[in-house]
Amino acid sequence: MLLIAACAGTPDRGTPGHYAFDSATSKCEQQPLLCARMVGEETVIPLARTMETVASTVRTGVAVLRIFEETTKAVVEKELTACAEQARSKVLLDHFDGGSPTPRECNEVVEESGSGRRITRAMQLGCLMHEVALACTREALRKRIPGRFSLEQRYRYDRATRTLALMSAEETRSLLRLRCGEELRGTLVPDVVIHSGNPLEAQAIYDFKFPCANSSELPLSRPYPQGHPYGGDTQETIYQEALGAEVWRVVPRWGVIR
Repeated sequence: MLLIAACAGTPDRGTPGHYAFDSATSKCEQQPLLCARMVGEETVIPLARTMETVASTVRTGVAVLRIFEETTKAVVEKELTACAEQARSKVLLDHFDGGSPTPRECNEVVEESGSGRRITRAMQLGCLMHEVALACTREALRKRIPGRFSLEQRYRYDRATRTLALMSAEETRSLLRLRCGEELRGTLVPDVVIHSGNPLEAQAIYDFKFPCANSSELPLSRPYPQGHPYGGDTQETIYQEALGAEVWRVVPRWGVIR
């Protein structure tokens, strides 16, 4: 299965200029304003806490989580699925007259608009589809659960100490401006985090995945490469470990899957 690859380097979206299989878009790194928290999500909260605190929050917030599961989860996932379908259809209509690229076309190398970097067509289409899907999601969830979701919120996670912290858009911009993109290695950027109103209190995590060529096979979760801070583990495993919430993939034609 050929998957539309990442727009921003390794699966943590941390190192600009290199590409792998993550679902992120390079816009977060080329235009960090797109990584800012959305309206209604600017609550003043502590920027770091131990994972024990996260676990405690989950235990004491079972009622809140249950309310999300029972009254909103199905609605949210329906919106995310619709946004994924819309994104794939729009981008393929714009670039392939509504058809699907062949495996050979997916592997073709093209020039990235703006940066001039050479990337595969799969990566290019993936970036474009993510932009459309996230814009659609922002509009839909603002109406459904205002103040309870984050899009491409960057987290700094210390696996040794199980410490999780938010990174602001300004901090990300500053590191990129100073050409310190390596400092972002190991940070986590889920596409969509549903939370209690505090992005550190995640209730569900969703990541868009866009297969490039049509296939009847379910897309597989690939592990981070050896040498990466999370080498050998999948992106979904690390997201769940760090944020303490279930992780789901949103895939056109498949819907929401584990």
